[in-house]
Amino acid sequence: MKLVDFHDDEDLNRLRKTMNDAELGEFELFDPLRHLTWQERLELEKNWIEIRAQELHAYHDKSLAYKNSHVFSCTDEHYHFALCDKLTKRIGQGRLVDSKVTLNLDLLNAHSVCEYCLHAVSYQGFDAYRHRHQDYNDQIIKGFKLEDYMAERYKT
Repeated sequence: MKLVDFHDDEDLNRLRKTMNDAELGEFELFDPLRHLTWQERLELEKNWIEIRAQELHAYHDKSLAYKNSHVFSCTDEHYHFALCDKLTKRIGQGRLVDSKVTLNLDLLNAHSVCEYCLHAVSYQGFDAYRHRHQDYNDQIIKGFKLEDYMAERYKT
């Protein structure tokens, strides 16, 4: 049996040229260590789940992620949507071993936004380290709505 060489397939090459795609794609098998299972995703959409804080990582835009999904975390009275300096420092010092994460925005209502997350994503010029702009920073924190930020950032 001879396998088809898709590099030589005229229809596929014409389609790739139309799509401005120079390379053939890759197929990645599901890996439960790197991808959320549907049970995990359902649980995250409803509740907080406890994970090891070291499993958190950031996407290129600094947004907080667990496995292959954006997530929100909570520490003390603040919620986090980015892998900010505060989270990174706590994880690095071993003060944050476990973390609660969710996809449910309603669970964040009892908490205020972390100013270091706003700084990490450069939200409207917010700078957590420049205290001479404290009035401006206070206005940003007071008016920040995560739903609006997410809709604008990810065009949902």
